[in-house]
Amino acid sequence: MIEKTIEKKPVTKGLYIMQGVLLIGWIAYLISFYLFYKEAYFYVDKRLPILLKVLSFLNSNWNEMFIYFVLSFFLFTGTLLLSYLLYFTYKSAQGPKMINLFLLGLNILLCLSLLININGFPFAVILILAASLVYIMLILSKSKFGKEVSQYEEGDVIEIKGPFNTQEEAQEEVIRFLKSWSKAKVVLDKDIYLDSDNKYYADIFVEAIKE
Repeated sequence: MIEKTIEKKPVTKGLYIMQGVLLIGWIAYLISFYLFYKEAYFYVDKRLPILLKVLSFLNSNWNEMFIYFVLSFFLFTGTLLLSYLLYFTYKSAQGPKMINLFLLGLNILLCLSLLININGFPFAVILILAASLVYIMLILSKSKFGKEVSQYEEGDVIEIKGPFNTQEEAQEEVIRFLKSWSKAKVVLDKDIYLDSDNKYYADIFVEAIKE
């Protein structure tokens, strides 16, 4: 009997690689931004109210800040999306939980690191926009996945493999198919049988649909 429930391929390694790339991007960004910020803020009149300080800073350095704002949007979006995936693997018990918790905390600190300067409010607005985009992406993704799952009913034969000369060949082909199956909530099973032509065939069907 083969494994019925289709498990997703391990994704934690890929997530950790993405986290590493993202972390390098954050470090480069923060070093560049705060070196620029330290020099630019030096020329801002410290006697001004906070709002006028922000306006003065942006007015004098708009070209540079526009680039930093755009880059921060991409960093925020990537970080929030990756954080959701890490949280998902944490809840589903995939991968080391302590590492996932550490990375989630690190991502929170990275996002907050851009809110501790006089441009904190613009960065907070960008963070909210990035979070909204990630939320919309996840809703659309779940909606699409739900539609795909709703196409199936228990007992549906979704694939017929064959003919094969031996039962072992049929078994191997079924295993290959199951490994490539991406709909984790659709639980599959198989029925291998010898047909009237003395060849083996495999019916792959839906055994259950997880809620």
